[in-house]
Amino acid sequence: MTITDPDARHDHQVSAQPRPSGFRWLSASPVRIALLVVAAVLVVDAGGTDDGPGVCVFRRCTGGYCPGCGMTRSARHLTRGQIGSAWQDHPFLVLAAAQVIVAGSVYGVVRRIGRTVDWNRVLVVLGIVNVVLITGIWIARLVDGSIPRFF
Repeated sequence: MTITDPDARHDHQVSAQPRPSGFRWLSASPVRIALLVVAAVLVVDAGGTDDGPGVCVFRRCTGGYCPGCGMTRSARHLTRGQIGSAWQDHPFLVLAAAQVIVAGSVYGVVRRIGRTVDWNRVLVVLGIVNVVLITGIWIARLVDGSIPRFF
């Protein structure tokens, strides 16, 4: 009596798909992207004080305030749960955090109900909306003088 492998009768090959590595793997899921953002914010909060040296290239080159002026301080306040202070330093970051929460919820619901969505189109639209939003916030802050005077 011989024991034979049942799969040996079939002539097939198992093809192992290479697993994406590095950044491609991290950016393959909105959840992983959110984790990257949280990690980046925590790294920003890891050191430095409000009276430390400025790192804004736009400010160093032009002497003016860039559209993102105050975002680092806003991120530091958000990591500490100080939403009012974060809004005062830069409202866009608070709005972006809300977008991430809403987007994660929508993504979860869409996956659960099995609908297909063109996520690339959604990201392009959100990108355009956010560019318009941050530019509008920057202009409004320049006009009313509400950009925090840090430098």
